[in-house]
Amino acid sequence: MPSDELDDRALDLVLEVEEQLESNPLGALEIVEQAPPESAAHPEVQLARGRALVAAKGAKSARSLLEQLVAREPEFAEARHVFALVLDELGEHEAAVRELLMVRRLDQVSDEAEGFDLTAAEGPIIETAERVVAGLPDRFKKLLDGVPILVEERPSEGLVREGFDPRSLGMFSGPDHEARTSPAVIPAPTQIVLYAANLAAFADPSDAEELEREVEITVLHEIGHYFGLDEDELEALGLG
Repeated sequence: MPSDELDDRALDLVLEVEEQLESNPLGALEIVEQAPPESAAHPEVQLARGRALVAAKGAKSARSLLEQLVAREPEFAEARHVFALVLDELGEHEAAVRELLMVRRLDQVSDEAEGFDLTAAEGPIIETAERVVAGLPDRFKKLLDGVPILVEERPSEGLVREGFDPRSLGMFSGPDHEARTSPAVIPAPTQIVLYAANLAAFADPSDAEELEREVEITVLHEIGHYFGLDEDELEALGLG
């Protein structure tokens, strides 16, 4: 985590950048580059600048800034995560995996310190997932018969070593529907896994409706993978 508290001006800057990041990345970059020195030096503002650089000018333009930021703030998990994504986009996959493993470790330590309870989180997530599946048209429910939806705390270290994002909300594993029904394919286990700690971190844990919404989107996203939709098609359906 950043070593000092985020003052009001720095917080306002970060929020301004986040509001502009998707629709006006150059505008977001201009906001953070015009920040007063006392705010600009804050790690959260530096991270906002890194995000804006990626959005406005590409991953390469943000690499040096992010590398220096994680060197100064080695326990700043969010900065390491963004840095890992930049490294991966630049083709530096081994370095990206090292950062992702650090992110997983830091997130796990943070969750333990905050008392995250998988047992308590698991029930509402499963209930929401079951409700989502039950609400599908009958023809899809029939096709999903035998595909379990599991809940785990977070992606395993082994998965992350393969390049899987430790902050993913869910994962589809195994042959999709088309492959499972093909006579030329030897059947293998197919499952959908939801990651409780990441869902709880992504949504406001005190807002049950928000958590349910994120679980619903994630379940539908992974079901989409089962039926062979790619990321662009899922994004077009609002499930990216």
